[in-house]
Amino acid sequence: MLTFGGNTNAWARLFNPSSSKVNLFVDFFTLTNLSKNPYSANFFISSKPPGMIFNSRNVGVANTNFNTTPQGKVQFNPSVKGRPRGGVNFSDRRVPGNETVTSGQIGGKVILSPGKSLLFFLTSRNIVKAKIGFAWFEGKTIFK
Repeated sequence: MLTFGGNTNAWARLFNPSSSKVNLFVDFFTLTNLSKNPYSANFFISSKPPGMIFNSRNVGVANTNFNTTPQGKVQFNPSVKGRPRGGVNFSDRRVPGNETVTSGQIGGKVILSPGKSLLFFLTSRNIVKAKIGFAWFEGKTIFK
């Protein structure tokens, strides 16, 4: 749960560790607003997030045929000051109150090589509660 607004922001990202030896192919993402007030989501590729980095434990494998642990990490900070540094801000979205916005089916068109990330930076004038979800698949062929 990300709680932010007023003087604080929040972020969540899908991060591919440098040591992963796989590419992450982003399938889709969801931005959920659990409050009546809207918020803005800025999408960054490979920027450095502000504040402490927390790792989510809510990560699992949908293909139960394999006994593997995902290499990708979902990381977040639920309430932070500051903005991301570096990287590329490639898109912005407004998330209305009490709604979920999806990316649609990206189908692996966003590829995160080792050391790269897809970060969502969230801002609002009012206090907001939000969740972000990621779906991805991993491939051992590295594209740089």
